[in-house]
Amino acid sequence: MDGSIDQPSQETIAVWENQYSPSQWSVRFPTASEVVDYHVKFVTNVSNQNRETLEPRLDIDYSSGDREKVDIYGDNLPADAPLFVYIHGGYWQMLEKETSAYPAKPLVDHGVRVMIVGYELCPSLTLEELVRQIKVAGEFVLNYATENGVKQVAIAGHSAGAHLIASMVDQEFINVVGEEFNLLRDVFLISGVYNVQELRYTNSVNRGNLLGITNSNARQLSPLYANYDHLRSSADRLRFHVYAGEHDSDVFRAMSTQMNDHLASFGLQSDLNILPNLDHFDIVENLSNEDHPLTKAILGGFGKL
Repeated sequence: MDGSIDQPSQETIAVWENQYSPSQWSVRFPTASEVVDYHVKFVTNVSNQNRETLEPRLDIDYSSGDREKVDIYGDNLPADAPLFVYIHGGYWQMLEKETSAYPAKPLVDHGVRVMIVGYELCPSLTLEELVRQIKVAGEFVLNYATENGVKQVAIAGHSAGAHLIASMVDQEFINVVGEEFNLLRDVFLISGVYNVQELRYTNSVNRGNLLGITNSNARQLSPLYANYDHLRSSADRLRFHVYAGEHDSDVFRAMSTQMNDHLASFGLQSDLNILPNLDHFDIVENLSNEDHPLTKAILGGFGKL
């Protein structure tokens, strides 16, 4: 695949503005702003409830930044309980771990510890710097699992979070974490952004190039161009699960299909799941429900169903 695109026309950019604005595609509310408002209110309320009832351990540093911390739910479970890790979305510039604990209760109730990862936001750093930061978080996660005798780790990311996970698991990361990588069994990529080349031109996402995307790094920052050959040796145990909603935009559903095919082209286990009647936001809102197909898939990967 060629890693570059020509300067687009204003008409093309207008199409991309719409395609990369997930709230425009939801059918739940009359306006896009209502979709976003509901999502923020929902995830905040559920996260607050979980923080009050699940007795989490909060603000554990994995590096020195103000947001470079994790919260752990189910800290009262056995030390070697299986571990689920969640990385929130928000186009690398919004949301936070405090409002991203909504998946915790169904998993903790089934004996799975949940770690919610925070990270610095653009434009306080560039997307390229953020990818390096999330590798530090990933190293912390696997060190934590090793030190506590955890036998199995699953990780999920939504939207920008899915991009960060797909970017994290490169050859450099594997070299750093070594055998600890073997603890990771399931990777859930939910409504992810796997090609940043078009959205770099959109004001809705990248006004003033706050993400720091350039001609020289656009391909490097797009997982659809990444080489995953180094993961072939893990293919017998590592499983990728690529999800999108029926009411994600055309480009989001296409990126998910392409990402699934891309992973499979390296001989990796990967399945594609387009969930009916769901959009970019309620596909993860429903992680608060143990009957959600995605929640069931996560629990099933741990043998908890």
